[in-house]
Amino acid sequence: MNLRQAFRILTQSPATTAIIVLTLALCIGANTAIFSVVDATLLRPLPYPDPYRLIRVVTHYQSAAGESDSIGQDGRTWEAIRDHATFLDSSVFGSASGVNMAAAGQVQYVKQQRVGAGFFRVLGISPLVGREFTPEEDRPGGPPLTVLSFALWRRVFRQDPAAVGQTLLLRGEPYTIIGVMPESFQSSVPADLWTPLKATRNGEGGGINYRVVGRLKPGVTWAAADGQMESVGAPLMKERGVGKGFTARLKLVTLQQGQTQDLRKPVLILWAAVGLVLLIGCANVASLLLARSAARSREIATRMALGGGRGVIIRQLMTEALVLALIGGAAGILVGYFGLAGLKALAAKTYTMVESARLDGRVLLATGILSLFVSLLAGIFPALEAGAVDLRNALSDAGGRGIAGRRKRWSRKLLVAGEIAIAVLLLIGAGLLIRTVAFFYQLRPGFDPNHVISASFSLQDARYKTAQRVNQLFDAGLERMRSLPGVEAAGVGLSLPYEAALNTGFQRVDGPEASNRYLLTNFYYITPGYLEALRIPVLSGRAILPGDTATTAPIVLVNQSFVKQYLSRQAPVGSHLDFGKDIRQVVGVVGDVQQSANYGEFAPLAPIPAVYIPATQTNDSFLRMVHTWFPPSWVVRAQGAPADAIRSIQNIAAAIDPLVPIAEFRTLDDIRATTLSTQRFQATLLGSLSALALILAVVGIYGLMSQSVVERRRELGIRIAIGATLSQAIREAILPGLQLALAGVAAGCVLAGLSTRVLRHLIWGVSTSDPATYVGVAMGLLLVAATASLLPALRISRLNPADTLREE
Repeated sequence: MNLRQAFRILTQSPATTAIIVLTLALCIGANTAIFSVVDATLLRPLPYPDPYRLIRVVTHYQSAAGESDSIGQDGRTWEAIRDHATFLDSSVFGSASGVNMAAAGQVQYVKQQRVGAGFFRVLGISPLVGREFTPEEDRPGGPPLTVLSFALWRRVFRQDPAAVGQTLLLRGEPYTIIGVMPESFQSSVPADLWTPLKATRNGEGGGINYRVVGRLKPGVTWAAADGQMESVGAPLMKERGVGKGFTARLKLVTLQQGQTQDLRKPVLILWAAVGLVLLIGCANVASLLLARSAARSREIATRMALGGGRGVIIRQLMTEALVLALIGGAAGILVGYFGLAGLKALAAKTYTMVESARLDGRVLLATGILSLFVSLLAGIFPALEAGAVDLRNALSDAGGRGIAGRRKRWSRKLLVAGEIAIAVLLLIGAGLLIRTVAFFYQLRPGFDPNHVISASFSLQDARYKTAQRVNQLFDAGLERMRSLPGVEAAGVGLSLPYEAALNTGFQRVDGPEASNRYLLTNFYYITPGYLEALRIPVLSGRAILPGDTATTAPIVLVNQSFVKQYLSRQAPVGSHLDFGKDIRQVVGVVGDVQQSANYGEFAPLAPIPAVYIPATQTNDSFLRMVHTWFPPSWVVRAQGAPADAIRSIQNIAAAIDPLVPIAEFRTLDDIRATTLSTQRFQATLLGSLSALALILAVVGIYGLMSQSVVERRRELGIRIAIGATLSQAIREAILPGLQLALAGVAAGCVLAGLSTRVLRHLIWGVSTSDPATYVGVAMGLLLVAATASLLPALRISRLNPADTLREE
């Protein structure tokens, strides 16, 4: 009976019902999309057997300023864990990188992840076909073996089981296929194949480039394993030294926590933001239901006068709210489906784990619970207000003041003021993130990105183990590229502006700043033509020349930031820097370019201290090490159509070595967009949620003011009849809306001042208390609120005072 009555009532005012359903659909849909990401990345168990016993080993740093975890470990730490952490079944893995592969008549650039023996066993997943690596194979000098992903097995070998035992050419040498992983297997990073890590203490293992994964052995508690890990790490931490005021220890965290370390905080902030949008939606729906109950006051009073109890009335109104919430929830699922697709597209290059999010039974159940919660939150207030009906007033007038009198109007005002406050909070947060993105895009790049094409390629290749062979490839390619029509300059560089680059230690050898202290800097090798192709200016001294070879004196160029930070008290040109195996003379100072850092507290893009050495003055071991992590790039400045330059570079690369395919063509703007993808993702999503919050708040103000004008129609008509001007009456009608907006804006600014501190690690180039953002949001929202209040007030111009006075 209540359901039939609810549907009948809702269809009597289709416009209001549609607004409520649309509001709920947008709010519930946004929550559904975000929750599906939260569930997939932070809540859902990892797709491995008994995932709660899987761990990552981190180094936990603590000081008076706070605490942090570093997931990287060096080779010595891994050996200590392997040999002495008896409570764990552990393994180790390294980075994933692009490599060249030739198999079944195809040459491809594929993603390779290097893992230690037992990696798949620890995760609890056995190969679908074949086996994984043994400890004997996972040692320096061990055989070249590989395990394929299911996708690569299907794409290249057509799922032929006989592929196991065959060889493919990987990194320029034959690798034997020993296994294929199941289609459902998910590694910590996307990979096409896996090879033995062969971890050591030297080279890569000399830095914190390894990750340790483990599984608690049967019967071992988390506390016992964590205590043993701290004991294993204590002598290592003591020898390493972590700086005055810091303490460090090895610590266990869940594998899921380790894998989502960078994702957790942004996702939780967005989840909180979408929850606030839901509260605004609930307030809006409650406000609209209050207005509807006011319009139905005579009907409700009549039912109560005829014997209907207050409980019956409350149940009926709650049923109506439940029906609206369920319809809105069903529509919200559709909105959530498209919203999730948009989220995945937005986060594709930022957070790969988001790709696993989906609207499954868990998410749909959460959506259903959320819909019930919304019905309770949005419906209980109007229902209780309706239960406080004054029968005599409700039956004697049109119901304008029949339900709870002034208290009812104050309820709606408080709800609308709350909406505005939350909208201000979200808008200020979004404004700070948007200003952060704008700050990075307004930075002077330090070079000319126009008409520049870059083409990255992998030299993690057995055929390019020597510096001589690498430089022969560079010379052959550059000679042909420079002869192309329209090409102004061409060069090769290890990493490019805007990218994360290799960082290395050095010492200052001479001058007043000479010291045996090791310092860090970004480090590039480049060929002649690289600076010219990017138009990076040489400010003093000279550039790298063709005559700088392996047989001439070692040289280095430094940038302005390097000089400012490390050589500010001496003439940089002529100074000497010790990079461990060679001492190089500074022969030139070049301009700063915007770069990304793998160390320190630098912004995502900043003029970071950097040095450039000639590619011809690198050595074999250095190149083998850096090409494990960083692919070099051809850099060509060419006038004309980019497509023509790309095609020509592709043809030249294939001609000089068909087994070294181009991995990716990018413009410098593409690289900047990739580097700032995290900031753009956060700003876009929070900005979208804030825009939705603003729209809902404006709808709330408009609805309240429309109802107020209707309720005050007679009063305003009388005012005009006794001498008030039309402008005075309109001003009187607008004033309550502006007062509400002022109160809401003030409360929202206070909330923002208390809350935006959580964004401090996401904001650059602007303060969390930035006055321009606060004032801009406040003034903008007041202007929008004034407009939303003015539109209903303009209806007063159509009032006929004589007709109003004759109304009863």
